[in-house]
Amino acid sequence: MPDPIDNRSFSLTLRAARAEDVKQVRAILSAAAADLSARFGEGHWSGVRSTDALQKYLAEGDLYIAEIDAVAVGTLRLTCRKIGFYRSDWFANPKDAAGYLLDMAIDPARQRCGVGRRSLALAEDLARSRGLMAIRLDAYGGPAGAGEFYRKCGYRLAHVGTFNGVALEYFEKRVEPR
Repeated sequence: MPDPIDNRSFSLTLRAARAEDVKQVRAILSAAAADLSARFGEGHWSGVRSTDALQKYLAEGDLYIAEIDAVAVGTLRLTCRKIGFYRSDWFANPKDAAGYLLDMAIDPARQRCGVGRRSLALAEDLARSRGLMAIRLDAYGGPAGAGEFYRKCGYRLAHVGTFNGVALEYFEKRVEPR
């Protein structure tokens, strides 16, 4: 397989995580957190979900693995359960069925080569297959945040605020059936 760092020609798949994937998911989340902490200092982004939390998300069917040739390179959660601190009136069509994207992380060695963008596109396809009309998410505000990445991927900034003292930007993208 060509290494995507050197060649953007690669096939990425997104699949539901299995019990044996939890350790790898946590490793990807840990590597991404360590990378952000090294670049921007300690912050809310420095923490990593516990194994128990990841197993809960797995049991709920919300945890996914992004792979290149069966090698895990990223992870994300897509849930239909509204995030408690999100206000519906922030979003364009608040009553539409929406998916909430959480805990997206790409192995730092695979960042900036298209894996994140393709992971989002696959998550959007997954949302469509579930009959959802939008994906909503938040990103850290400031230099450690991924807001510019989401904008480049077609997500609309819906709201800017803080939650528990953490600056956040809230995004939404319509994913109507094709």
